[in-house]
Amino acid sequence: MSDALFEELQRSIIDVANSAFPPCFSETKGKLESFKQKTESSGFPDGERCSLLFTLSSVMNNLAADAKSTEGLELGVEWARSLITSERTPEPIAAQALYNVGTGLASIYQMRELTDLEDNADGLNPLYRIANTEDLRTIRRVLRDAGHDEYSHAQQRSRALCNLANTLDDSGRWVEAYTAYTDSLREDITNGNAAGNVTELLRRRLEHGADQLGHIAAVYDKYLLLAKSLRDRTIEVAGAIVADRWDSLEAIGGQGHFSHVGDELDPYHQWIVEHRLALAATVEGLGAHGERWDSAGIMGVVPSSSDGSVPPIFAAMNVLMAEYLVARRLAYRGQQMVREAADLQHPDDSGQYTDTLDGAFYGEGPALLLLAQRAALDVLDKIAVVANEYFEVGLSPAKVDFAGFWKDKKTNEVRLKLPAGNRGNFHLLALSELAADLTGEGMYPNARLLRNAGTHRIVHATHGYPTGPTRETFSTVDIDELLEASVESLWVCRAAYLYFVDLVDSQLPDIDSMDGVLPLINQS
Repeated sequence: MSDALFEELQRSIIDVANSAFPPCFSETKGKLESFKQKTESSGFPDGERCSLLFTLSSVMNNLAADAKSTEGLELGVEWARSLITSERTPEPIAAQALYNVGTGLASIYQMRELTDLEDNADGLNPLYRIANTEDLRTIRRVLRDAGHDEYSHAQQRSRALCNLANTLDDSGRWVEAYTAYTDSLREDITNGNAAGNVTELLRRRLEHGADQLGHIAAVYDKYLLLAKSLRDRTIEVAGAIVADRWDSLEAIGGQGHFSHVGDELDPYHQWIVEHRLALAATVEGLGAHGERWDSAGIMGVVPSSSDGSVPPIFAAMNVLMAEYLVARRLAYRGQQMVREAADLQHPDDSGQYTDTLDGAFYGEGPALLLLAQRAALDVLDKIAVVANEYFEVGLSPAKVDFAGFWKDKKTNEVRLKLPAGNRGNFHLLALSELAADLTGEGMYPNARLLRNAGTHRIVHATHGYPTGPTRETFSTVDIDELLEASVESLWVCRAAYLYFVDLVDSQLPDIDSMDGVLPLINQS
């Protein structure tokens, strides 16, 4: 009897999904709620009950999105969350439910944003997004978790990562969005929508026109060709209108390099290429041949005085770059020492360490990783200090840090008062959101907590049972997680530096009227 009822309910839910139309949504919503009540009261085994609840959540989210019903979406998200929080839910279904939460919350946010932006045809307003940072932060975190959930199937992870990339790209966070799109394609190379969206991201970078145009054009052509070859799959996951959009884009035929890989025999070069850590406005590789490939910098400034002195922003950018490069080299050397020595002390390490009999791992290798991670996040704080000075915000430098600078916590308004419609507001949004993602509720929660713990307290690596970063005197961190954190901190720092370059450049006159702009020659 249970099997027959399960199949009957399943068929009924699918019939509603296939036959409902937005004008009938209130009636449809009622049917789905009645199916949920039957599911909960029918005594199904956990697997069958959870499977039906997941299907109900998916159908509710899809139909509510079509009907533009935030009430229906909130219900679908609530049903999905109930699956995640229940200990009786099988892990694969909980992973699928996490995806439903992320996509449902994203749809709710988009509807509210569009309602607020009545006259904005693009449906994107950076000032609205800055004012609603917390909602988007939750969406990004959930989608990122869904995109890396080992219990989820590859196609769903790909869709979650593509949706995450869309959210990042809509907020001007092109560095992180590009990686999320390519991660999406790594999970499912047939995801034509991800290929098309990354092509659109690159098209906008070409329009930006600042740096690495030949390289960006070559990468653009590659992904455009891929997107067009996957038209049928795009129609399946995103619809014919989206597939037509990718088909309408034209190849550039650029002659640039897809990726400058540097010295293929130099493991440091290859490590930088692998993790996208070159300080250049590239999406792949080092950005250039030769010895000076870390080349990202501002195009120039309009000097505030005519005394011939060099504006201090140039010195500031030099310092930010140099300190990032040092942090990157520290991280690489730390990773080298840890991996070359495995569980032993590296032969180059002259320290004589006490065995604390708890699986702890001491030495220069893990210490270098902690120092690199802290140094990278120090650069983040200095970016905020430079912004405070350059834009004449007026805060005391001693009270400025990256996490708290971009928005005034009391008023929830941005500190940099750029005119409405100014293209720099998207770069300001990117920096503000990135700062929010370094908190405990964001995508990169361990980065700042580990930095604070490593700066003021005692942190060491372990192969045992780590406490993770804490506010106590002692914390232990799994050595593999420390390896990942050191790279992630550098990656976040690189993104922030590039967004800040974009912000400063956005305040220059149009490229065609650069009179009065002071550029500087690079030192040899």
